[in-house]
Formats: sequence, C-alpha cells, structure tokens
Amino acid sequence: MTLTNGEAKKEIAEIILGMGSDDRTVPSPKDAFKLAALYPSIMITSNVILWSVFYVIMMSKGDNTGQSFSFYFKAAELVMGYGGWISIGITVFIGLIFVLINFSTALAYFSIPVDIRNRSKIVVSIKTSIKKVAITLWMLAVVLSIVGLLVDSTYLFIGSIPLFLFLSVFVINGYLGIQSARYGLGPMMATANKLLSR
Repeated sequence: MTLTNGEAKKEIAEIILGMGSDDRTVPSPKDAFKLAALYPSIMITSNVILWSVFYVIMMSKGDNTGQSFSFYFKAAELVMGYGGWISIGITVFIGLIFVLINFSTALAYFSIPVDIRNRSKIVVSIKTSIKKVAITLWMLAVVLSIVGLLVDSTYLFIGSIPLFLFLSVFVINGYLGIQSARYGLGPMMATANKLLSR
C-alpha cells in the first residue's frame, strides 16, 4: 500500500480525533485479552494436538488389546515425559509473555472507533500484514514439528513451536515498531497511552 505523507497524516489525525472523542466506546480489557491471546492460543493448541498425534502413533505400534485404562494413562505419562510437558509448558510460558507484551497494543487498537479502524488504510494494512506474518510463522512451526515427528528428531519436534512463538514476540513487535516509524504513529500511540492511563 502506498500513501503520501499528507494522506498518512490525515488518517492519523482522524484516528487521534476518534480516540479522543467523548462518544468513543471505552475498550474492553476482555476483548483486548482475547485479541492478544489469539495467536499464542493457536500455537499452544497446535502443540497439544501434535503431542496427541504422537501419543496415538506410539499406541498404534503395539497390540494393546485388553489393556486397562490405567495402561493408557501410564503410556500418556511416558509420552509426555519424552518432552511433551517441557514443550507445552515452555509454549504456555512464552504465550503468557506474548499476551502481556501485546495487551496494551490490543487495547490501543480497540480504542480506535470501529468505523475509523475499518476504513483506515494504515490500520487495515498493518492488521493484514500481522495476520500474514503470524500465519507464516505458525505454519513453519507446525511443518517443522511434523518433520521432527516423521524423522524422529526429538529437538525439532519438541522445540519448533516454542521457538517460533518466542521469535514471534520479536518479529511482530518489531514489525509494529517499523510501521510506527514509517507512518509516524508516535502521536497516535501517545494519545492512546494518555487515554488508557486514565
């Protein structure tokens, strides 16, 4: 997307006016939390699913006919002891950090009136690009985990999703920082901070 400096300034001014309007709906912390937690939740869920698949594969390699429920429970403990608890635990921990870092950004996003953020080329462009980056990182994490599962690479299977979620913290926030500098979003973020600190 190409905007002139004048067009960008006009959009930012409109966003700032909208954020400062008395008619603006106060952003919901619950909505902001949901938005900030969406990507980490997808990563955590993907990790749990992959470990469930690994468990099913391990169970299918032997004849378990007539085994009690406790056998399957112990088998699950063994599988998770293979690295599952570590992988999922680290993913959850990094996910919480991701949410904490991006919660204020999500609040700032929701502090922009709906009609303005839906027609703002800057907001729509940034939102679309973040979606593409997040989907790409998620796909790479899942593909590498599957490759690790297929080639029996313990480190690749255990570490891919936590590693890519960790990288996402820097990639997504770095992208937001670049776009802030590119479009001159400093005044908008200063306005958002003032509104959110009240």
